[in-house]
Amino acid sequence: MGLIVITGASAGIGAAAAVELTRRGRRVLATGRSSGKLRAVHRDMLAAAPRGLDVPVPIPADLAELRQVRELAERIITGPDRLDVLVNNAGVQPSRRQVTADGFELCFAVNHLAPFVLTDSLADRIRTDAGRVVITASSNHAAARLDLADPQLASGWSPGLAYANSKLANILFGNELRRRMGFAATTFHPGTVTTELNRDSRFVRVVKPFERFVMASPARGAATLVWLADGAGPDAFQVPYHYRCRPHPVSAAASDEGLAARLWELSGELVRGAGRP
Repeated sequence: MGLIVITGASAGIGAAAAVELTRRGRRVLATGRSSGKLRAVHRDMLAAAPRGLDVPVPIPADLAELRQVRELAERIITGPDRLDVLVNNAGVQPSRRQVTADGFELCFAVNHLAPFVLTDSLADRIRTDAGRVVITASSNHAAARLDLADPQLASGWSPGLAYANSKLANILFGNELRRRMGFAATTFHPGTVTTELNRDSRFVRVVKPFERFVMASPARGAATLVWLADGAGPDAFQVPYHYRCRPHPVSAAASDEGLAARLWELSGELVRGAGRP
């Protein structure tokens, strides 16, 4: 039985998926920024695990730092397990423009560059193990205006645009993983879910007590992730994007092969050397 790696698994749909997949008897390595929250998720995973199932100890990693992304990849590579599925799920939606220690705009760094570096670092392992790649995208990608001359929005930054651009980048990255790398890779929209994604937003803090009435639970939002990681056939990984466990249309920009290729090249240039000793 291979290993399922889920980033952003300390809360939200990542945590819900980690627990549900464990309940189904899958070995899941959960990773996230908060050690304390990961310990709580691990307790839930242990409680859900069928008797005799080895539940890996989670690995804390802050994907805003590419050094930690590369260190996480190294720990996965040197582990004994076959890599069955890599789920690039971690994401942020900051309420103000922030720059990481590596000099990248935070939303672009965590939502796009971290999955790019993690998947690239694990590429040989994914290929050898015939692994699959799942990326958490969003219907917000349709609102993107991704300009590769300014992908980090040095001008015109807003929370919504930064997030939409990063989600478009997720779909373009998945497309290029299939085209360029020959990987089984796809993306999905979890729906509008009660998560901690934009927890630092003043508006979100105000509406937080009411969101459960209009938003899906993390467990429901994780349903497509769980299906893709455990149960979807190979054809699902030749489809760019899913919603509610079914193929779903994407924007014209998300189908732009030229844009996907240029984003790949630009991403490689940006991260070359970043986060290395």
